[in-house]
Amino acid sequence: MKSQNSTCIIIGHTNLGESDKIIHIYSEEFGKLRVIAKGARKITSKFTGHLETLNICDVSLYFGPRNIILSEVITIKSFKKLREDLEKLKCALVISEVINQLIYENQKIENLIQFAKENLEKICESNRPQLITQSFIIKILDIIGLIPDFKNIDSSLEEKYLKFLHYIQTKTINEIEKISLSLQEETKIQEIIKDIIEYQIDKPLKSLSI
Repeated sequence: MKSQNSTCIIIGHTNLGESDKIIHIYSEEFGKLRVIAKGARKITSKFTGHLETLNICDVSLYFGPRNIILSEVITIKSFKKLREDLEKLKCALVISEVINQLIYENQKIENLIQFAKENLEKICESNRPQLITQSFIIKILDIIGLIPDFKNIDSSLEEKYLKFLHYIQTKTINEIEKISLSLQEETKIQEIIKDIIEYQIDKPLKSLSI
């Protein structure tokens, strides 16, 4: 049994009992973890305001024989602008859910917190938040190794969509944001990416309304 400090991003939470919460976090040191925040649902809890999904936090964790207990938390970044725009918040929540669903307990992805932070900051600034979210999904699937190189794949998809997906794999967020798409193309891309991610996790994503 030991205590450890870490920086993490909060990727989800569920209620536990009458006053506790299970917090799903991703930490660079420990990967994805399921931790218990005791008393987090009480009005007087020291955790109030710190455990919002998408917050980046410094945490102290107590590794017990059966559970990991959250003992302290300090918010580093809360992305307040996201919570002022419903469309951007929905797109950002897709990012947290994708991380939570794709990554196994204790699995580590190098620089994932920084990658998520960059995309969340871009969603805050962009007038094309859905495109940023779609880009994140393709890139994280590529990082984990769950999708092929779209440049060299046999597929029934039209060539222009394969080229678009390959472009996302290889270009920066700023370059991707400049892509010009018709409404029909945007709709088709949304459908393709939704199918790709739901195939990988074998179920619909609750927040995937991109």
